[in-house]
Amino acid sequence: MVLNNLPQMFTFYFPSNFWYKEVVGRWTPMVERMKLPYESVEDFMNAQVQAVKFPAMNMELALQQRGQYDIAYPSGKELEPLIDKTITITMKLTESYLSYWIWWDQIDTYLHYVNNHKDKKNCWMEPVKLGFLTDSGIQLIEFTFKDITPTNTSELNLSYAATVAQYNTFTINLRYNYFDID
Repeated sequence: MVLNNLPQMFTFYFPSNFWYKEVVGRWTPMVERMKLPYESVEDFMNAQVQAVKFPAMNMELALQQRGQYDIAYPSGKELEPLIDKTITITMKLTESYLSYWIWWDQIDTYLHYVNNHKDKKNCWMEPVKLGFLTDSGIQLIEFTFKDITPTNTSELNLSYAATVAQYNTFTINLRYNYFDID
């Protein structure tokens, strides 16, 4: 019998060089002050990933009329240009909004690098990795998304009237230019 997949059978992580040194330096004391079992800002932020939307494929068709019928042909493009190159990451909104402010600082630092340095290396963030696991927890395939640019973050909904404890999240959208499959 072939089993259905489990939606949590994936790994997503930001490599240790993803977060800028300035960001790590500013936020490490706050992460350490929380007395949680995280060794670093990278470890803390990887633990806050709740969901990832894998990009969709949009296969455009070339249509040609044959009499009264439209006949569809493949567009002639390879797979990569057909993929929507946006990854949406849902992050847990932690105590003191810490995970949100670390992202805020990361994007602010990224924009500083992009706007103040002429080096092409600083145009993009470091790659992130998304792996898909088998039912026994073994990694089957891993995507490395390269040349990343943040495109937007979701808003924070703040309210004095909110009294019920609830699980809050926010989203980050990243645009990548290339991917590798391992």
